[in-house]
Amino acid sequence: MTEVGTTGAGELEGVLENLRALSGEITTAAVLSGDGELRSSTLPPGVDRERYVAMLAALAGIARRSARENGGSGFTQVRIKEEGGHVLLVGLEGGETLAATTGSDARVGLVLYDMRNVRKEIERILGYGEGDSTDDDSGDGGSEMGGPGERRQ
Repeated sequence: MTEVGTTGAGELEGVLENLRALSGEITTAAVLSGDGELRSSTLPPGVDRERYVAMLAALAGIARRSARENGGSGFTQVRIKEEGGHVLLVGLEGGETLAATTGSDARVGLVLYDMRNVRKEIERILGYGEGDSTDDDSGDGGSEMGGPGERRQ
């Protein structure tokens, strides 16, 4: 569901849905603005949105603060393992955050890989250029995605 703002809102929701389809282990996905507002999400009915957003915003805030206190400008990724699964955060340009939750048996490395790859598309939609992040894991400067939410073989 699209939550805040209109810039690429439908497109952003589509990327999140494609991410969930690509990585079937993701139960929810969301993008939060730098000030903790929900931009878009794939939350199912019945989820307390305010509580979900407050939790993710608090975790992202702690990650950003920790990075700053250690000399960085922001966080790249955060993995929190809890009893029922994982909460995963990937830092975006402008202090925005891509968040996902998974079940306890998820292959977290693969989920984070998929999240890092769609990061570029989300940053483009949000207006941060072509998502040309300097911490690209592929080493070739390009995305591992064939398109939004499609893994290249």
